[in-house]
Amino acid sequence: MQFINNNKSKFVTLTLVSLVSACMIALLSFMPMPKGNYTLINSVSVSARFLTSDFLKSAYIINNKNQVVKYDSTGTVLSMFNEERYGKLTSIDATSPFNVLLFYKDFSTLITTDMRLNNKRLYKLSTLGLTNVSAACLANDNYIWVYDMNDGKLKKIDHNYQIIVQSLSLPQLLGETVEPNFLVESNGLLYMNVPNLGVIMFDIFGTFYTAISNSDLGTDQLNDFQVVDHKIVYFKDEYLFIYDIATRAQEAIAVPSSGSAQKVRVEKGRLFMLNEDNTLNFYMQTN
Repeated sequence: MQFINNNKSKFVTLTLVSLVSACMIALLSFMPMPKGNYTLINSVSVSARFLTSDFLKSAYIINNKNQVVKYDSTGTVLSMFNEERYGKLTSIDATSPFNVLLFYKDFSTLITTDMRLNNKRLYKLSTLGLTNVSAACLANDNYIWVYDMNDGKLKKIDHNYQIIVQSLSLPQLLGETVEPNFLVESNGLLYMNVPNLGVIMFDIFGTFYTAISNSDLGTDQLNDFQVVDHKIVYFKDEYLFIYDIATRAQEAIAVPSSGSAQKVRVEKGRLFMLNEDNTLNFYMQTN
């Protein structure tokens, strides 16, 4: 993917124009980010390439066998999921622990499960002509958001395989093809990550809302993040960086040092850390 400087300037312009509207969400941000010291309560051996979590303080990984393993907040295995027919599992969206979304990019396939990781619903996106989807997530109404690379649009799909919402073309908006790798809906906004560009946000109707560039976030490339009360939270260089969308302020919180942390997730009073040495650490907040 290539993004020329002029288009980066266009992205920055979108960011500045949307600053006033972004400030409106400050009124909705009322829960504090988890801060303070963390105590290690368990470390389990895993060989994993993906980590996420849910608000019930469960952690999910994709291991080297292409399986989903779900842990409770202390590192006890709760359930597992294994599906080999749809290729490599790309991502897990556990925004709703009662309706977990699994995305198989290579086969344009989505599976939803219940909280025990039992199959609930299968979406074969190719039947809708969606053969080149780069990212997908669960909507707050339990429908599905996808980004269709073929026409550069966000699309919302209901349980009847109907496309009920479409955005404008992002290539037309930005002047260049982009390839988002991550979507998440939170508190009425849809967040889209374009790794070498930044975060673009939309409302629940797929209308552009605001944009935040990588330079604003203090990074050259952002691969994934959490959204906690309208704050973008991401891990880099042994710190959790917290970017307040409303105020455009950023702070950094040191996490327990493992020396090999790859991914970090936080939930209220808990921190999960996936390390390069094939361990998954479970921490409890101590103050």
